[in-house]
Amino acid sequence: MEFPKTLIEFQERFPDEASCWAFVRGERWPRGFVCPRCSSRGSHFIQTRSLEQCRRCRYQASLTAGTVLHGTRVPLRIWLLARFFLGRHKKGISALQFQKDAGLGSYQTAWTLLHKLRSGLFPRASRRLTGAVEADETYIGGYQPGQLGRGVGKTGVAVAVERRRATAGAVRLAIVRRASTEELTSFVRGAIDARKATVFTDAWQGYTALTSQGVEHRPRVGGHGPGASDLLPWAHTVFGNLKTWLQGTFHGVSPKHLQRYLDEFVYRFDRRWIEAALSGFVLRRAVQAQPFPYHRLTAERVG
Repeated sequence: MEFPKTLIEFQERFPDEASCWAFVRGERWPRGFVCPRCSSRGSHFIQTRSLEQCRRCRYQASLTAGTVLHGTRVPLRIWLLARFFLGRHKKGISALQFQKDAGLGSYQTAWTLLHKLRSGLFPRASRRLTGAVEADETYIGGYQPGQLGRGVGKTGVAVAVERRRATAGAVRLAIVRRASTEELTSFVRGAIDARKATVFTDAWQGYTALTSQGVEHRPRVGGHGPGASDLLPWAHTVFGNLKTWLQGTFHGVSPKHLQRYLDEFVYRFDRRWIEAALSGFVLRRAVQAQPFPYHRLTAERVG
């Protein structure tokens, strides 16, 4: 079932909780209910408790159990509205703006909903980058008074992006604690299909081990500073767009939660040609992802 593409369509499609429930049920079980316990099909809906009861083993399953909506007390209509805004706005939406637009009384509720939805937007491990791939690293964060040196007080971010004839292909981004050989080579090898990719980097020593690890590696002399963007044009374009997005939409983000924003950026970037249908994928990922309770959100560490 296609997700609404305009706010008018959203209001018409989801006038109440019952319509939202039916839609999410179709997203989770597109071919009909499948029992989590015995894997049989067919159920009876217990309306008083909003549970699906398996016809075979009589196990009672919640629609939201085992998904990022697990245990939610927020109406499904608010969840779908968060999905609409997250997917429909080209640059995403901040928690503060969503709180205002949805009329929520708590910033924490808005923040939690958006982060739980983002938790399902990670790149699929099976989708590796191929062809010519540019790899580079940068630092995210503002100026820290009294701290000197490249990247001091900031968060390191590595990029790998496919280089096509006139544009970029898919991209991968990840936090790196330091631009070391171990972290950079691990990131690159995890992002590419080494049998089908050629990796282009600058002459930074952190990438020199790629060749010995079975990766076709072509370093280009030039390093950082003026002219570096000519060596790795798409990597620098991605970094520029990322920093503009983080500052423009969120006015900066906490290093503690930066990886999820990186995953959202990658999700948008890789689907930029089908932007109009983007919101149609967000909740589908949410019902497929594992539960992500609030205590895990706040307990995350940097790196």
